[in-house]
Amino acid sequence: MRHSTRDILQSVNFFTLVCASALSISFIVSIIVYRMGLPHDVSDYVRMNLFVTCCIAMPTAIIASLHDFHERMYKRKLEALAWTDELTGLLNRRFFMRAAEEECRRMRRTQRTAAIAVIDLDHFKEVNDLYGHAAGDQVLKNLAQVAYAELRGPFDKLGRWGGEEFVVLLSDVNSEQARIVCDRLRTRIQESIVKTGLYQVTVTASFGYCMLSAGSDVSAVIEAADRALYEAKRLGRNRVETAEYRHPEVQDLAEFKKRNAATYKRVTAFDDDASDDLRAAAIASTPRFGRPGKARSSR
Repeated sequence: MRHSTRDILQSVNFFTLVCASALSISFIVSIIVYRMGLPHDVSDYVRMNLFVTCCIAMPTAIIASLHDFHERMYKRKLEALAWTDELTGLLNRRFFMRAAEEECRRMRRTQRTAAIAVIDLDHFKEVNDLYGHAAGDQVLKNLAQVAYAELRGPFDKLGRWGGEEFVVLLSDVNSEQARIVCDRLRTRIQESIVKTGLYQVTVTASFGYCMLSAGSDVSAVIEAADRALYEAKRLGRNRVETAEYRHPEVQDLAEFKKRNAATYKRVTAFDDDASDDLRAAAIASTPRFGRPGKARSSR
């Protein structure tokens, strides 16, 4: 992990503070002792006291500064592990959701729209089976690098959703712009060549995206983008598809109506079957009268 300039400056400031504190304490002690009348030559006493203090304070400050620096770097590493994916260095699922929710809050002020796209590598299992899992990991890293290079730095967010699935938050775009970005990214992935030992691997990816607005539910938008992704898979892979956002309450109402309709059909079919059974039982229990024949005359 690279050492940030901010951490180095903070450690230097800490070192300066420790040295200045030690020297100040030494000077104050020297003045107090001098006021008590103990030393005979005050200048030699102060110089010697400061010299001894520097010999003690400098190593102490260095050790304390190094400890503080390493502690800061360790905290930075823990923070990075908490919000990034270990393999690709991208945002993990938890912090991508947080970034998307922050984008929704920002869009309430700007009245702009964004898009969320779900990316899935096509036939990734075959890459692992043919070239090994190390090659598969290298392909995932390459996709992360390619996608990050195509996005707009701090504005767009890129995360690993799980396995070979990635998720992208495109800020301040409309539907047509989101499609253009996704298609450009799809082309870059298709054209990139991943070197894995003796092999050169090429892969394609399918995209599904859905528009995100200020009042949208992030989970519902991702589910809609996932539906579009499966539609892209169904239509032949290596393509971009979109899906309309449906509010969870509207979606629940539609599911409720669908379930009620199915239940009504089942009940109606059951009633029809029951009516047929009752009708058949009534017919079976009705006495059958034969056709009256001619009476024989007794002879």
